[in-house]
Amino acid sequence: MPEKIDFEVDDFLNNCDYKGLAKKTIRSYDQTLKLFIRYLQNESSIIKTEQVKEKDIKEYLKNTKERGKYTVLSNEETRKCNKPQNRTDFGKKVSLATVNNYTRNLRVYFNYMYDNRLIKVNPMKNIWILAL
Repeated sequence: MPEKIDFEVDDFLNNCDYKGLAKKTIRSYDQTLKLFIRYLQNESSIIKTEQVKEKDIKEYLKNTKERGKYTVLSNEETRKCNKPQNRTDFGKKVSLATVNNYTRNLRVYFNYMYDNRLIKVNPMKNIWILAL
């Protein structure tokens, strides 16, 4: 059953589409946010964006750097057709560039939520891009 955070992310993505952002950008936001939600569902009891704290995001980014490529999918149904385990880079280290892209995408989402007064505190306020 979808949680409130799922609907909040859908609202954000619909707003991005309404604003005319590139499809590639929206897909990137979608993937990042769905992976983040999946992490929250597996690791905590967070069901609303307003419950996310800075420590949750830092733990997620740390987990992302350590987990290995394609070991977690935003949609498990794609595992059957995409067969990520057959990729030559399966399980290899996630690049710092990818982690930074996730950080930027999370920042855009949380800025949107904060700017639209949907959350009172922006947990991304003190989280920065990592040096490459």
